[in-house]
Amino acid sequence: MAKLTLKEIVSQASLEVGITLRPVSAVTGSLDQDIVQMGALMNAVADELLLDEPYQTALGDGIWVRDADGKPKVYPTADDDVILFDGRLAIDGLKFRFLAAKGLEFGEAMRDFTSRLNKLAAKNGRIIDLDVEEGRSV
Repeated sequence: MAKLTLKEIVSQASLEVGITLRPVSAVTGSLDQDIVQMGALMNAVADELLLDEPYQTALGDGIWVRDADGKPKVYPTADDDVILFDGRLAIDGLKFRFLAAKGLEFGEAMRDFTSRLNKLAAKNGRIIDLDVEEGRSV
């Protein structure tokens, strides 16, 4: 479970959804509206992940980001802020949220996200049911 920075997560997600051709140089202060939106959507990803295991228990205090010096933060404000979720899970969650926000097909990205979340939860002995039809909004 690698921990990645905000810039690394947004950069990888933007490459995978095809809105950039190379890694992003900055998220905070970017002039690219899609990159800024991805940075903002990290909050939505975090809100969702903090509701479920393993993060509900592990990060029960709601602190899901630390600055480069390791100090806890409420939300990311710098490119080198470290996101305390599994890096791949954060990328998958960001892709799914971004595609949904743009009105694009997000089913495969959401499936990747929920599958990884379930695998991580299973390591803690819990399986998460993220059935969209049971009140979970996109």
